[in-house]
Amino acid sequence: MSVNQLLLWEKYRPKTMEDLILPQRIRNHFQNGITRNYIFHGSYGCGKTSLARILIGKYSKDKAFIEFNSSIDTSVNVLRDEINTFCKTVPMFISADPIKYVFLDEFERVSAEYQDALKGFVESYHENVRFILVSNHFNKIEDGIKSRFTDLNFNPQNPLEVQEMKNGMFKRLRYIAEQEEINIEKEALAEIVNKNFPDNRSMVTELEIISQLGKAENIKIGSTTKMELYKMIYNPAAKYQDIYNFLITAFGPEKMDELFQFLGREFTDFSLKQNKNIDKLFECNNIISDYRDKLESKTDPIILGMTVVGKFRNILL
Repeated sequence: MSVNQLLLWEKYRPKTMEDLILPQRIRNHFQNGITRNYIFHGSYGCGKTSLARILIGKYSKDKAFIEFNSSIDTSVNVLRDEINTFCKTVPMFISADPIKYVFLDEFERVSAEYQDALKGFVESYHENVRFILVSNHFNKIEDGIKSRFTDLNFNPQNPLEVQEMKNGMFKRLRYIAEQEEINIEKEALAEIVNKNFPDNRSMVTELEIISQLGKAENIKIGSTTKMELYKMIYNPAAKYQDIYNFLITAFGPEKMDELFQFLGREFTDFSLKQNKNIDKLFECNNIISDYRDKLESKTDPIILGMTVVGKFRNILL
């Protein structure tokens, strides 16, 4: 497939650190390369996989590495056979870097047996192998894995990071539009950034839709995400951090209105069908009525979302 046939988000996938839109706190970890084992987690399309591939030398071809998509290669046999062989043997080419690198994308999809076995691998090969795990669902990774890795949250942690990342994504989007000769106003580009933030891939996808159809598509959050939200509300074991990461990943500040929509009549219908705390649903409806208007205020939308979900849980659990 020629470069011109690629989807835009793949055609313009960053291949150097300079091309990546990242918070400075994440860049600071890699000024001297990969010095430890890492878990990259956060929203979809925010650069986790791209950074991992850059760091392990996929594009520079100057390191010994192996990469697996863990949503496909879920079996512990992959770890025992292919990854173990890679870690034990000398690279087939001479590398200036004495460290080997193992990159496991979408790591939350592997089996519990796989996760348990990986803990031993990390300790056995700590002298000459570094592992990078990428996950959109940090809460699905076992604590034993987390304790052996340094985790980096790619979601912006404060208003300054939000603004810096939005500015960088806007410049990147404008560059792609210029290269592809897509005629689009700056205001429309800014709207794409604000609507999809922090999902850079969705921004580029929407730009491509505009180039093909001449208009933007209003892409709605899917039913799978809605069901995850409902299950989390009724799950007494869900922790604050799990809920926060879920809201950041699935909705983000720009899509809190869809969260409130899901928690309205649709949530009531779901609860009625499941016979879940029916007598308490009136209280939940009152909360939605009270808080929906606050989305127009200066209060952080994510904090509003966390507050509403927390109140629902306090009532229903």
